[in-house]
Amino acid sequence: MTRERKIRRLVAVQLRLHELAQWELMDCSAREHEAEERQRRIIEGFNAACGMPALAAQTASRNLRSASIARETLARTRETLAAQALAEARKLKQVQRVSDAADRSAARTDEKRALEDIIDAAARRAQDRERQAMTSLPHAVRGRP
Repeated sequence: MTRERKIRRLVAVQLRLHELAQWELMDCSAREHEAEERQRRIIEGFNAACGMPALAAQTASRNLRSASIARETLARTRETLAAQALAEARKLKQVQRVSDAADRSAARTDEKRALEDIIDAAARRAQDRERQAMTSLPHAVRGRP
């Protein structure tokens, strides 16, 4: 039973790792969306302020550049996290297959044990009936004088 327990623990751990990878991917996607939104607001600010002072334009330009860099960084991070989530999903599927195989093997072992018990019980009953039959026969038939 310890093997099955170990495999179930592996499945639970792998499931948790997969869930964490999914959460990290969703968090990164949300941060990427926020960076896109920030970039969009800065661009809208540029478009709305035709007569923007040079200092404000420089500040907005730097903010736009940093938002763009952050967005690119998050996009690369998201790709990495997506690959990691996919790898965790594969590992989870593999561990689940091992778990299913172990469960099937344990079920077959239990079935074999139950069948052996049934066969042993039937053999014992047959031996008991044979002994009873032998004890109930007359002495002459059993070969005794």
